[in-house]
Amino acid sequence: MTSPTSADHHFDYIIIGAGSSGCVLANRLSANLNCEVLLLEAGPRDRHPLIHMPSGVALLLKHKKLNWCYRSAPQKAMNERQITIPRGKTLGGSSAINGMVHIRGQREDYDEWRSLGNAGWGYDDVLPFFRQSETNLGANLDSGYHGSRGPLTISDRSSTHPLSDQFVESALATGMLHNQDFNGKQQAGAGRYQVAQKESRRCSAAVAYLHPITDRPNLTVITGAHVRRIIIKDGIALGVSYQVENRVSQAFASKEVILSAGTIGSPQLLMLSGIGPADELSRHNVKMHLDLPGVGKNLQDHLNISVLAHTKEANSLYGVDKGIGALTTGIRYFWNKSGPGSSNGVECGAFTSSSYSPKRPDIQLHVIPLMIFPEPVPEIKAHGVTIHACNLRPTDAGEITLASANPKHSPIIDQRFLQTQGNIDRMRECIYVCREILASGPFSDLISHEYSPGNKVLTDAQICDFIKATAETEYHPVGTCSMGQGELAVVDAALRVHGIKGLRVADASIMPKIISGNTNATCIMIGEKASAMIIADASR
Repeated sequence: MTSPTSADHHFDYIIIGAGSSGCVLANRLSANLNCEVLLLEAGPRDRHPLIHMPSGVALLLKHKKLNWCYRSAPQKAMNERQITIPRGKTLGGSSAINGMVHIRGQREDYDEWRSLGNAGWGYDDVLPFFRQSETNLGANLDSGYHGSRGPLTISDRSSTHPLSDQFVESALATGMLHNQDFNGKQQAGAGRYQVAQKESRRCSAAVAYLHPITDRPNLTVITGAHVRRIIIKDGIALGVSYQVENRVSQAFASKEVILSAGTIGSPQLLMLSGIGPADELSRHNVKMHLDLPGVGKNLQDHLNISVLAHTKEANSLYGVDKGIGALTTGIRYFWNKSGPGSSNGVECGAFTSSSYSPKRPDIQLHVIPLMIFPEPVPEIKAHGVTIHACNLRPTDAGEITLASANPKHSPIIDQRFLQTQGNIDRMRECIYVCREILASGPFSDLISHEYSPGNKVLTDAQICDFIKATAETEYHPVGTCSMGQGELAVVDAALRVHGIKGLRVADASIMPKIISGNTNATCIMIGEKASAMIIADASR
């Protein structure tokens, strides 16, 4: 993996963004030593120790150098609140700052993608790429669904907090099934989450796909490189203009430019390059190369609501990050990778159905053995548990638009959460499910009382008000460069941008519909499948 020199301006492939999909692409495309590959990343290298220590995730969500720290536009249906949107800004992208929960979604998610005109994206089509990506070390896996020789290590955690397993027992007491493999035959049920970890360290896309190939002379990785625009001429993507500190450079691709800047960055960069809705480009005096109305549209995300409960005893993770507790946590982790330092916080969870989807889970739960609430609520100085619950299939769709033609300015991100009644109704049922679990099984004896929403929030109207006042994103934005053939489609089934030659998009933005779960595993799969298609095209 070489550093740039004055001669390093012409490449076969240029990849914009070293996130989950971008790291995969860099690995697979540079495996052919006859191909020169350039990978551009706006953030720094992934050397910060908090990236690699699983419990560091709590601090990474606020880290201003490793996180884009986006905020949404004021949400009209949520009291005009601006929602925090963390996105990774380092090698590995969001896989370097996320909760490491490894979920693929449901078979129906991908079969729906295929039914929307995207041949080759049904579940049976993408399963081989999921398997190809992973080395799964799990002890209880469904046969035929997992890989054993891929770059990405997926494992069972070295330790699980008792409250997390007691959540599972309490969920089973409500009638849920015990599920030991959420990525196997079925998703429904409660159990422990598998995580992207190797030997109790985070296994980000960079750790899995970039670090092992540092000796490849045909791969150039430039960090701190903020791409200003894609260079377009006569409907062909020729290269990119990018800036490192105060120096602006250009790089050219003889084969393809591949945009992997993520659901927020990819549509922004397309628009800055003159590809997008004509009125949007005109508004910011951007020279138009192609009127492509769907760029930035179809923004989807999972909205999350939290239910918190006090425990009767001092038996949660409260205090492990402060004073003597923090010292003990650090010593145990760095000594033998044990204790709270090895935990991703979200150790267990469940998939269940609301009354609106009785045969297919549409609610996901994440449990944290600690009471934690979105900012700006002060720290809760008491022991307890938090259950996050989200609506897996929202019907709201927002958009991303330019704030200005300055590539350093964040775009306007408007998810338009809760603007349809069906989403409010499903979110309300999320709270009912959490409350039932807290009143069942071991939790019925362990829990002292509900901290939030609390016993004064009971009616449908009160619960709806609580949701509007406190819900936050689950950090799963997708869809803004949607794959398909319709009026708002941006890329085709081969991920080629409609109307522009030599340009593809490969990241979460191409999802035409959000999947039923955490999105990182799917981004890895997209990188694998995109690589295979690009290599196949090059060999023709």
